[in-house]
Amino acid sequence: MTDTTGDAQPASARIASAEGLRSLDWPRLLRLAGAADGLAVLVVAALLGDLEAAVTGLGFVVAMALLRLRNGGLGVLAIGLLSTNVLAWMALGAYSNLVSGDGLPGLVIPALLTTLSLVGVVAALGTWLSRRRTTTDGAGPLVTVALAGVLLATVLILGALRSSGAEATAQAGDLVLATANLRFTKPELSVVAGQVAVVVKNEDLFWHTFTIDELGVDLRVPVSAERRVTFNAAPGRYSYYCRVPGHDTIMRGTLRVN
Repeated sequence: MTDTTGDAQPASARIASAEGLRSLDWPRLLRLAGAADGLAVLVVAALLGDLEAAVTGLGFVVAMALLRLRNGGLGVLAIGLLSTNVLAWMALGAYSNLVSGDGLPGLVIPALLTTLSLVGVVAALGTWLSRRRTTTDGAGPLVTVALAGVLLATVLILGALRSSGAEATAQAGDLVLATANLRFTKPELSVVAGQVAVVVKNEDLFWHTFTIDELGVDLRVPVSAERRVTFNAAPGRYSYYCRVPGHDTIMRGTLRVN
């Protein structure tokens, strides 16, 4: 007599797995995306010591809790807005790192967070729409996950292929500056008049700029990236700042040219 137990178990497991995939609706995908995005942001915040990212991650925790209140409408809105915020910042950082050929180290974090946040935005919209119709969600959630996976893989592969291995590094005589916790690490820089070179390293989760209006300097520095800028400066004192809205009032410093 043939023992079919071994065949039956894998078959039942496959059926259960298929049923689980088919049961992925927009609300469930929203919960998964919100939890994954929030966890990823908190982990990155811990690794970088980024307070702004930590606040965003805690925002996702609150949003997940709001999903359990009443009909969860506030939670859907909160996750949608938080995901949109992270998506806007990370997509710009991922694009900049990709076209600059910074390679995988500077691309993994913004690419991953871009993908998770994109899924969160789509899932929030899908959840909102599903509450206004009686039909099932169909294959929409599964298609969203599949396309997000393809997008992430494509960006990482392109990043590896485009890696130039020539990320900006400080040269002799360069001024070196970093950003951390929404601050420039040096409130004042001093240099001799003439050609000036500044290397800026972004240690925050969100992108920053090194801007000097009087000298026409506007250097964009994506997440986990280093950028170098050269310019001519006459003797005097110049203010440098990050021109990102909300950052410009607290991320400031002075360049003293002798």
